[in-house]
Amino acid sequence: MKEFLINHIDIILGYLLGAGGIISAWTERKKRKQEIARAETQNQQQVVDLYQEALDDLKKRYDEKFNELETEIKQLRLNLDLWKSKYRDLKDEFNKYKNTHESDF
Repeated sequence: MKEFLINHIDIILGYLLGAGGIISAWTERKKRKQEIARAETQNQQQVVDLYQEALDDLKKRYDEKFNELETEIKQLRLNLDLWKSKYRDLKDEFNKYKNTHESDF
């Protein structure tokens, strides 16, 4: 038996190293799959973070625009009330003038 081992040590070592290589390749493959899965998860999280940031920014911009438009609407309503008041005053003045000078017409 000892003689057999000595004569065939190179073949036995070759098989053992080959088996070690297969085991190493198998564990390396598992490790690569885990790294790829981890990288995909990180990428997906980054995409979610980017979308969330974009949505937050979009909400902020729309809120600012809404407030601007709301302020503009208030200003336009004030202007409308002012012009209505001017119109009424001028109409009243015209009616007074017309009543006082009715005989001239």
